[in-house]
Amino acid sequence: MHRSSMVHRLVGQVSRRSAAFVSSRILQVSRPEMNHHLSATGLTRLFGTKRGVPGNPFGTIAIYNDQTAISNIDELALQDTVQRISKALGYETYDVTLLLVDDEEMRESNLESRGVNAPTDILSFPFLEVQEPGLLEEPEFDIPDYYTLGDMMVDVPYVIRRCQEDSEDDWEDEDDRGVSGAMAKVSDPEKRIHMLLIHGMLHLVGYDHEEDEEYEEMVEREEELLKELGFVVEE
Repeated sequence: MHRSSMVHRLVGQVSRRSAAFVSSRILQVSRPEMNHHLSATGLTRLFGTKRGVPGNPFGTIAIYNDQTAISNIDELALQDTVQRISKALGYETYDVTLLLVDDEEMRESNLESRGVNAPTDILSFPFLEVQEPGLLEEPEFDIPDYYTLGDMMVDVPYVIRRCQEDSEDDWEDEDDRGVSGAMAKVSDPEKRIHMLLIHGMLHLVGYDHEEDEEYEEMVEREEELLKELGFVVEE
């Protein structure tokens, strides 16, 4: 399937697994522990990937790298960060897809999903319904394909530009960044992408920042995770 078709699927918030097998360029890496959590046949998952059920396998992180701004971006490191965030959120048995894109692909997706004709740093496409921020509805049917948090898209050239702008402008306005302003102090684009993944993953589990109350709740949780995962050192 052509990548533009895949993006349209993402915008429509269809199954992440459909997008995961779009191209041979996708990096699908299961957690090492998954081999210890397969059923007796070694072929099927147990109870989908439902949380709290002994013997369930860890989720799979699929990375689709379609950007050219950073030629040697460390996909395995990004996968590890998504895994750690998933575990911190309590959804380590759910699958996630991460797409690394350039400006034009992000602009098209942002226009179709949010009506904004411009690129942005990260977009999230949740798959599941939300009970409350941080707590998702479990799928009605216990099918492995339903146990996915969703998809994230990161515009790598956009992140690079923002790193340059922030280092030049001595940026201080946290509200302009959506949630936490901690990343504005980070000039390394790859490290900032790792930090952005926390923001994107919080959206996948139901956090938002459109309203003041939601904003405060998401700021607090994002800053907790930035510290917990070692991206911000507590003073």
